[in-house]
Order: sequence, then C-alpha cells, then structure tokens
Amino acid sequence: MAKQGYGSDEKHFPSRISLQLTPLAQVDILSLTVSRSTDNPVQEVDTERGLDASLGTAPATIGFTVSAHETVTRTLRPWKFEHSVQGNTATVSWFLHGGSEGREVFSSEPPKLELLQPRSWFRNRYTNPGRPFTRGGGVIFAGDEYGESVRWRMASAAAGKTVEWEIKGRIWVTYLPNKKKTLHVETRKLEFRELLRLTIRQ
Repeated sequence: MAKQGYGSDEKHFPSRISLQLTPLAQVDILSLTVSRSTDNPVQEVDTERGLDASLGTAPATIGFTVSAHETVTRTLRPWKFEHSVQGNTATVSWFLHGGSEGREVFSSEPPKLELLQPRSWFRNRYTNPGRPFTRGGGVIFAGDEYGESVRWRMASAAAGKTVEWEIKGRIWVTYLPNKKKTLHVETRKLEFRELLRLTIRQ
C-alpha cells in the first residue's frame, strides 16, 4: 500500500483465520473435544422515538410546532468463531463480519457507495468504538465470546512421550479503505504449515 502512495493508515487486515491441528501419532488418543462455537453476528437494535410539541407564544404565531426524532443504537459482534472435528483433527476458524447486514468480509464485496461513506463500519477501523483491531493493527478476540479450547484426551501410556503435531494455517487478508477515498478492495490468502513437538504430561 505504501508503494501505491496510500500511506501507513491504509493496510490489509485479517478477515478470516483458519487453523487445522492434527497429532501425527494417534495411537494413544482417546477422544477430542472442543468448546462451543459462537452464534451468527449479534445485531442489537435499540430504537428510541420521541415527539416534541410547543405552543407558539408570539402574537403572530397560532397553533403548535411539532417535531419528531428517532435514535437508533446498533451493536455488532465483529468476529464469529467456529469449531469442526474430523477424526482426531480439529479445525478452528474466525470470520470477520462487517457492514450493517453483518456480511462475511473475506467472501463478499461491500457496495461501492458504502466504501465512500465517511461513517461506514470499516472507516477509521483502528480508532472507532467497538473496533475489531488494536491501534497497532492487531486482532481483538475475547475468550468468553469466541471459545477457549480444543482438547485431546490421551491414554495414560502417552505420559512422558513426545508427540509431533501438525499445524496448517490459512489467513485471508483484506484491503478496504480506511481513510483514503478509493473504490479499491481486495482479499488475498496466505498459507503455512508448521510441526510442533510437545511432551505429554500427566
């Protein structure tokens, strides 16, 4: 983005994160359990309506002056967390949602007019209230909302053994305008694979 002259305020951000965890030695594994997934993004709409009326006091004024007002408060949960299990392999995924409809960011493109709105959800995304990112660009997760654990139950014979785990990761990074007025949007996918050795303790 810097090469295109967008400056440090414009950058890609993670819009989906998926990790696949597999123990390569599966002889001593008894079961696999995961904590709960989250529901679809929460949208709480609080509407307050009011009616104001006043009686004209000037001699030339006859009757009432009436005005109506409406206040709408909307709360979005930006991240959705999901688990899935296949055999002894666990997959954990985080999906970022945005816009007034709670669309999945990595798989949908916002309307062009929304990109130009100064108050759109992804404008000033590192400083506005309820942001899904820290001011430094890191991702904000909360354990009470997005699950906490994946657990493999091992046989007692596994105690003291060193087990190799395969971690496959896919990260989707998306660009939407932050402060710059542009219609440019894109999503790219990064993949990695790591092996981790852990000693099983009782």
